[in-house]
Amino acid sequence: MPRSLTTHIDSPKEVGARLRQARERACLSQRRLAFPGCTAAYISRIEAGARVPSLQMIQQLALRLDVSGQWLATGVEPATADPAELVEAEVALRLGELEEAERLYRAHLQPGDPARGAALAGLGQIAFRAERMGQAIELFEQALEARKGSMLADPGAVDALGRAYAIAGAMESSIALFERALAEATEAGASIEQLRFSVLLANALIDVGAFGKAERAMADVIAIALGSDDPVTSARIFWSQSRLHSMRSEPQLASRYARRAHEILERTENDSYVALAYHLLAYAEVESGNYAEALELLDRGRELLGDSGKRLDARFSIEEARALIGLDRHADAARAASKALELLETMQPADRGRAFVTLADVFLASGDGVRGRMLLEQGLENLIEHGNRFALEAGRRLADLLESQGDTAGALAVLKRATEAAAAAPAPAPVRANVNV
Repeated sequence: MPRSLTTHIDSPKEVGARLRQARERACLSQRRLAFPGCTAAYISRIEAGARVPSLQMIQQLALRLDVSGQWLATGVEPATADPAELVEAEVALRLGELEEAERLYRAHLQPGDPARGAALAGLGQIAFRAERMGQAIELFEQALEARKGSMLADPGAVDALGRAYAIAGAMESSIALFERALAEATEAGASIEQLRFSVLLANALIDVGAFGKAERAMADVIAIALGSDDPVTSARIFWSQSRLHSMRSEPQLASRYARRAHEILERTENDSYVALAYHLLAYAEVESGNYAEALELLDRGRELLGDSGKRLDARFSIEEARALIGLDRHADAARAASKALELLETMQPADRGRAFVTLADVFLASGDGVRGRMLLEQGLENLIEHGNRFALEAGRRLADLLESQGDTAGALAVLKRATEAAAAAPAPAPVRANVNV
């Protein structure tokens, strides 16, 4: 096919046809595909053949549609395109057919196979779903090496690797990874990936108690969020803001941001995100003393959890127990707390420690001092083991309990251990300054 006068494409009409084909295959409207610098109206004009997108714009659209920029510009796939088996493997993985996906991925592990990086990442995703975090980390790291360290080659794999680090208790590695990914996305001008990695970085910083740095990380990309037409993107920003205010004991602000996220997500029919929004709303209501409202929100959120809800149900049960204690329904609270204890292994290590402390309060309020003390001790040990900054809070609660029981020496020893652990907790990696958005 002859080239047009703009040599980076074959013809505006054909580019428009391929863009429409790829967009419809991705089940995206023109509005959902739009991003800052590329409006829905501009996409419409490209698809009509009335505009010639720049090479940079073509690459941005290709990245969002999961197609090659060369194909979008010329209709010719690059020579290094992933083989068809990897597409089949990806479909099998998404459908939960893990054995078939693994078989297809393993066929491309030989050194020199151009699809080796994608195959390693796919196997990493399988290990991650099976909660084999050590294996997942090793596979994702190998995939990253095979792709010469490129974070944008597979943002989903980087996302999962950072989460795997966090679940394994390696928060410094998680933060450092998301910082690197954010820097690469910023340099490439990949605004959606900037947003994705900024949100992941902010949440990792929240998890280690670095609230000020988390807030700055969020501020760096707020302009992208405000200009985005993607509802899930906007909801992620509000969700992270809500988490930040919750952790800073600002329930009214947390509730405000959670409600904004909830309003957006309810329109997207994204059940897992909506369920999470209900959970965070319930947390804010408990903090505000609105216990009956919290229980109602938890019930509505649980309806949306479905088969994927086991990991989240521990969090729901914890908030249910807290709300029931607030309503003086101690026996029901103890049952909810016991259910949460059975599910704590599904939580990340650092989160598990804080959950022990929260559930200890429930049992203490229910009159079960023995179990409450045991859970406080477990929580403190867990938080100390993972170098968590919340160890001091847990130590103070346990020390107060011991002192009330007449064990002053034990209380002082606990406070000393908790203080030393909090002081030794690794500081999170600094957020890069002057990130352009």
